[in-house]
Amino acid sequence: MNLFKEIDYRKFLNSHIKLQPKNGHGYKLKIAEYLRVHPTLVTHILKGQKSFSMEQAFSLTQFLNFNDLERDYFLTLIEYDRAGTEFLKKFIESKLIKLRKENEKVKNRVAVYSSLSESDQAMFYSQWFYSAIRLSCGIGESVTIKYLAKKFNLPIELVEKVLEFLISKGLVIQKNNGEFSIGPQNTFLSSDSPLISRHHMNWRNKAIERHPRLNEDELAFSAPVTIAKKDILTIKKKCLDFIQEVSKTVKDSPAEELACINIDWFRV
Repeated sequence: MNLFKEIDYRKFLNSHIKLQPKNGHGYKLKIAEYLRVHPTLVTHILKGQKSFSMEQAFSLTQFLNFNDLERDYFLTLIEYDRAGTEFLKKFIESKLIKLRKENEKVKNRVAVYSSLSESDQAMFYSQWFYSAIRLSCGIGESVTIKYLAKKFNLPIELVEKVLEFLISKGLVIQKNNGEFSIGPQNTFLSSDSPLISRHHMNWRNKAIERHPRLNEDELAFSAPVTIAKKDILTIKKKCLDFIQEVSKTVKDSPAEELACINIDWFRV
């Protein structure tokens, strides 16, 4: 179920309700209680007999835990539904198209990221171990310099240098007992960054190193294919949807292991 594929917000909501426990039984009542309206009104709206006010729609986006882009798209769907002329509907539809394009950008599908300076980004993305050490500081207790050096087979002096940089940028926190934990920020590199090739190369090289030792719960997959031109974009959208699912899963998952996912989809 993808909100950004819909032009009718009722279709999305009815599908969303059916996916809830017990086939959505009692979910309309929860919506009504949150919006402080009579349950009958919610029923009438979902049947197409009435529409949400903009105030009610905004509250509903909070109830559904929408991010900013999802909220904007949903509220625009409400505007589209309430528009009284075809000219206005066409105008609002153009806004929906722009929001869909925004949703296709990966940077809008992941968590908030910290803004490092260009020189700091160049350092952070220069080698795989900057990110690996940072993320490992969020796994379990007793994360020390010796532990990180042994885990990644790196010289202690190098680990100390990396940690010094990460701490100075707020990406890692040093505790009073000399151990380390991850900072509150996330990082993300835009697809138009000149450093993106280096970032991809670093982690694809690590993937190749790992291939001879893959466990049953790991995966390597490469499949050159022939495909219709019209389906190129379809596969890309499926990949973006999967990236969004991965981001949500990672966000809610306890930090117990360090793993990496690489996805490539390109013309040969």
